[in-house]
Amino acid sequence: MCVGVCTVPVNWIALQRAYLLEPAEHALRAEALGVQCPPDVFEQLFHEQHDNTVLDQVLRFVDWSAVAWEEGELPAVALRQLGVPRAYQHALDEARTATANTGFFDERVHVMAHWESHRTWIRAPIVLSGETLQSSLGYELIVGFTRLGNLLGALDRRLLSESATHRVWIGSPL
Repeated sequence: MCVGVCTVPVNWIALQRAYLLEPAEHALRAEALGVQCPPDVFEQLFHEQHDNTVLDQVLRFVDWSAVAWEEGELPAVALRQLGVPRAYQHALDEARTATANTGFFDERVHVMAHWESHRTWIRAPIVLSGETLQSSLGYELIVGFTRLGNLLGALDRRLLSESATHRVWIGSPL
């Protein structure tokens, strides 16, 4: 029996079951379950990744109704230390190697223009605190592996400063 406000944990499977093709409708269902997060986090993590079985394995025990979100900035040196799920290490390494060898390139003109003028990504990747994942890691990247790979490749080429900060969405326990 619970006293006061009682909440039911909302896991990855519950959010997959709540999926609707229209992001706004999907977000309303998630809110009804008790998930509170910024629209960009919801779209990147819960909507775009709704059928991602790899993330299902990594995130299955997270209670999303107990995660608080903030948009923060991490220096590049801290981004080098992010944990990455093993299944995504290849994508990160591939992007890093390509950027380190030939420089940053994207077929989308607006992405190239943004990198040239801002020296960072357009959309903040998503990380979870180790505490959220019941891990000893400080932070683990859960969305944005290619973005981080490109940034690390640019650092390897010395196109960016290690002290430059970059926006990230950070999920931590309430």
